[in-house]
Amino acid sequence: MEIKDNITVISDRLFRKFGIRGVTVDDICSEGGISKKTIYMYFKDKHSIAKNSIDYYNTNLYNQIKIVINNSSNSIGALIGISKKFRETLYDTTPLFIHDLKKYHPDLYKMTQDYKEKLFYKTLQNIINTGKEEGLIRDNINEEITSKLRVEMIESGFNQDVFPLKKFDFREIQNISFDLFIRGIVTNSGLSMYEDIIKNIHD
Repeated sequence: MEIKDNITVISDRLFRKFGIRGVTVDDICSEGGISKKTIYMYFKDKHSIAKNSIDYYNTNLYNQIKIVINNSSNSIGALIGISKKFRETLYDTTPLFIHDLKKYHPDLYKMTQDYKEKLFYKTLQNIINTGKEEGLIRDNINEEITSKLRVEMIESGFNQDVFPLKKFDFREIQNISFDLFIRGIVTNSGLSMYEDIIKNIHD
């Protein structure tokens, strides 16, 4: 792995665990066994490191989502697979990270919103349309509104004003959120398929 990529991977992991404010350049140096001089050869400051790490994270996640979709036999399987992939990423991301983006780095938060529009809204809309053609998702579902609502549901689970970290498990919140979402959009056939898939997963 190239030095810049190594710095990015290490920084991304630290930022998502401790928040951007909670990580210093010294922490990144210590974690990666890298000198400050080396880091500043590639990055201007911590903000630029964070910007690069967000780009890295979203690009990587989107590529993984494309793989999930390509390997899914239908829309229900694709939605479950994407949800599973997203839950896996939650083990590396805490609400502190989202909180810091919103409060202290509005430009980086906007960057994540732009990624959301470009990558996730369109992806969900396409899956919903495919599900309609398959007879697994209801025809009367507005794919644009539904995809936006789904992403907002995900983000609300990170809102510490609503779900304080000390009281709620944000992974459980996302599990419940997904279950409510998918049950609200599927046909009877889609519901049967969904319940069969999750039963096999739990068994």
